[in-house]
Amino acid sequence: MAAPPGIGEAIGEGWKAYKANLVPGLIAFFCAGLLGLIPIVGGLLAMPGFANVALKLVRGQKPEPADGFIIFKQSVVDHIIMVILQMIGVILCGFGQLITQPLFFQGTYLILDKGMKWGEAKDKCMAEIKPNLMGWVIFCFVLSIVAFLGVIACVVGVFITGPIAMCGMAYAYEKTLGGGGGGGAAAAPAKA
Repeated sequence: MAAPPGIGEAIGEGWKAYKANLVPGLIAFFCAGLLGLIPIVGGLLAMPGFANVALKLVRGQKPEPADGFIIFKQSVVDHIIMVILQMIGVILCGFGQLITQPLFFQGTYLILDKGMKWGEAKDKCMAEIKPNLMGWVIFCFVLSIVAFLGVIACVVGVFITGPIAMCGMAYAYEKTLGGGGGGGAAAAPAKA
């Protein structure tokens, strides 16, 4: 049973991680964002890249532009299904994403970090996140607001607030289910 970390703690640690490698992080996040421009499937392809870059930053590793394109280096199907599980609440009833996103977002990290298949990641999320679902809903909702604040701040602010929120999510994974990695892509040592 995994409870989310404090929201202020996650935002603070997210900012600290992003600030430590600001330019490489920004470039890698931008590369992941390029995938989001692909019509229809862009969001499905971009999310694992955002998560991979954020996890590297939280672990004190310097991300590279290729880290934003991790979906092409790992199981595309597992990543896409996990993102669909996160988005299924929108498909079913719109506001349902307030439940499905918090319930399954850590599944993307489990695939990246531990090399799990989507079914294993889904089951782990159900076992660990579901018992504290309301805490995770509040946590994800507030971090989504933080990410959105950059859009309000002349749009370019999203290049600060979005990565901070993603690093906050990666920090939550690291504190609850991660624990330093299991040999996945994000766990690989940073190049000198």
